Amino acid sequence: MFITIKHGDNQQFLANINCSFLLLMNYIRDKAGLDKSELIDLCEENGTLKLLFLVKFPEESATKFLTPRITYYICRVERGAPGTKQENGYRAFHPIFKQPPLDLIDSLRNQCDFLERSRLKMLRNQDGKKPPTMEALLSSMAGQVVGRSAGKAGVSAVGGTDEDGAPRKLTGATKGRMEASRKDKHR
Repeated sequence: MFITIKHGDNQQFLANINCSFLLLMNYIRDKAGLDKSELIDLCEENGTLKLLFLVKFPEESATKFLTPRITYYICRVERGAPGTKQENGYRAFHPIFKQPPLDLIDSLRNQCDFLERSRLKMLRNQDGKKPPTMEALLSSMAGQVVGRSAGKAGVSAVGGTDEDGAPRKLTGATKGRMEASRKDKHR
């Protein structure tokens, strides 16, 4: 199971994908003369990124991520400057290929924009789902307790109220216990 990797000045090599993802990426970096720490990805000839730099388990088989007998381009992944607010942002994907086709560059640019918009949207959604503060919890609990007890003094604790605040209907046995309780109080 082999793939073709294109890079540089119209150079290419074959890579066996019947191995771990980590081993394959190290092989690709070595063959292309890239630094081991450089963040790279592969894209198909039409520009579809494989998003390999996001793989969580590098020990998995590369066959899970790549299709045999397909040609891929190596792309550098440009993220935000370390230590800044944009550190995890997607800035660009640059094909490491001399004279890449324009439609490939456009496709990579569009995917980069989409990834960044999705990342920002996810961050906004996470911000909206922050756990409530202790003060907010206490005030909402106090409002619920006051709402339940206010104006409902005539309702017996035995009967209680429905969810909408209306008195619950009492069964015959409960009515009997309540009447016996009242008679005991008056004696």
